[in-house]
Amino acid sequence: MLYYSKVESEELKVDLYTDPEGVNHARMEDGREYPVDFIPALGEDLFSLLIGDQSHEIHVEPGEAPGEYEVTLDGQMYRVQVQTEREHRLAALAPTSNVHAGEIPIKAPMPGLVTIVAVEPGQAVEKGQRIAVLEAMKMENELKAPRAGTVKSVNVNPGQTVEQNKVLAVIE
Repeated sequence: MLYYSKVESEELKVDLYTDPEGVNHARMEDGREYPVDFIPALGEDLFSLLIGDQSHEIHVEPGEAPGEYEVTLDGQMYRVQVQTEREHRLAALAPTSNVHAGEIPIKAPMPGLVTIVAVEPGQAVEKGQRIAVLEAMKMENELKAPRAGTVKSVNVNPGQTVEQNKVLAVIE
């Protein structure tokens, strides 16, 4: 499995895989490859790490953000961010500028039945506030405001069936 790691300011792309003989390997982006073994030691956050023929003691604690860890390797502490290949690709697609400037259409993520419309035009909303609830495949999907603003328009009513990408409301 491919992982993208950022250790301090250095970015690493590591492919972890198991060969047919059951040996785990780490293949670096530059082609270097090492047999690795990572097993729990004393406690749930202390591990024994074997890279090639070198043994390391490693202590791992979750960081403040998802995918972030505080890793102490041989007595040296590092802040490490780890992403799967999917997470890395999605992050690369996300705009880095202010995504929520101007009008924001709140769209149906899938076809379904609008069961609740929780706002009305002219209403002020806070980030994370419920805008509407869409029932699809026997599940309720709560659609929330991505930022604070004012509801410019509401384009649906409770009980209405909508198609995917239908604009349910607009926030400005």
